[in-house]
Amino acid sequence: MKYGKAINLIRRSKGLTQVALAKKIKATPGFISLVEKEERSPSLENLKALADALGVPLYLLVLLASEKDELKGISEEQAGILGTKLLGILWNK
Repeated sequence: MKYGKAINLIRRSKGLTQVALAKKIKATPGFISLVEKEERSPSLENLKALADALGVPLYLLVLLASEKDELKGISEEQAGILGTKLLGILWNK
């Protein structure tokens, strides 16, 4: 899972800085930076807080963080539906 990549993408699409996101989850900007650089793995509690702060359901954050081999068992149709939902959320800043 590439949570940092997903968090960075969503954060930037929402126009948030690392400082603003950190304030929303009561963390330090350094924590956000480490997560985005994949140098620190967020706990499940932190992932939930990040998803809430970013305004996305946790399952979509996990989907965006998933590598191709981690998505085995999801049909193209299911992936398309989830992708459409994610884009809708990202575009509605």
